Amino acid sequence: MKTLVLGTLLASSVALATYPEKPITIIVPWGAGGNTDTIARLVAKGLQDELGTNVNVVNRTGGSGVVGHNAIKTAKPDGYTLGVATAEIALMRHQKMADLSYQDYTPIVRLAVVNGGVQVAKDSPFTNINELLQNAKENPGKLKASGSGLNSIWHLNLLGILKSAGLPENSIKFIPSQGATAALQELVSGGVDLVTSSPGEAKSMTDAGMVKHLAITSEAQDPLYPDVPVYQQATGNHWTLFGWNVLVGPKDLPADVQEKLVKAMEKVYAKGELQEFSHKQGFGVGELYGQQLEQFMATEDKKFGELLSAQ
Repeated sequence: MKTLVLGTLLASSVALATYPEKPITIIVPWGAGGNTDTIARLVAKGLQDELGTNVNVVNRTGGSGVVGHNAIKTAKPDGYTLGVATAEIALMRHQKMADLSYQDYTPIVRLAVVNGGVQVAKDSPFTNINELLQNAKENPGKLKASGSGLNSIWHLNLLGILKSAGLPENSIKFIPSQGATAALQELVSGGVDLVTSSPGEAKSMTDAGMVKHLAITSEAQDPLYPDVPVYQQATGNHWTLFGWNVLVGPKDLPADVQEKLVKAMEKVYAKGELQEFSHKQGFGVGELYGQQLEQFMATEDKKFGELLSAQ
């Protein structure tokens, strides 16, 4: 019996020491090209370098993020399927979209912290956020907006902006898309009048002169966008919103596997490449681990629950 137990323990130790023994998949619940996809591919490269195995990114879109987040939740908790959970998991159950919450995942590290904003096409007649809101007031339902899926955080950003301005939710019609990139493409093609995603996600189109920013929904001026007005300062309406994403595994990921992934991500962050590239792309990263990360996700869940109950 002692020999059997000892053999089992040794086998377990060997299995731990050799993780990972095969490629790792990172599931992204949103389309290719957006902020979440971009940060996931940076993380995949970093983990691949640190763990010595292939790390692949797979986009599982649909259901305003539900499909991808559910795929992460239901994956085998062995460390070979990870995912990038976004702020939408703090919305879904409160909106009765899906029975998903932060408690369905094993958090590894917080990645991007992304302020929301309002973007319009370069040839838009609106030169500031107040002109746009005035138009929505005078022509209810005429303007069309997008940003991501229905009930996503960028949809909530539009609803919050309208509510803060004392306007009904239907003052601007929201057209769902498979992510910020798709929404911005629709914007420049003339399919919608505004997008309520992040300045970072619109950076390439802004740099190309195709898109301009009317406001950013941060609490204070974002050093990455010093020329973009802060929404509540420009309008006098109190509203702030930022998105975030977290590298996670399914619930009940073994503690030793979680620890190995955390240590790998600490090395990725220590190199500074993730931060440098993220800033060039136009969004910030906010490294957070362990109990602090769990508390952050719990606080966000409570915040959005209270916000949505007041809608």
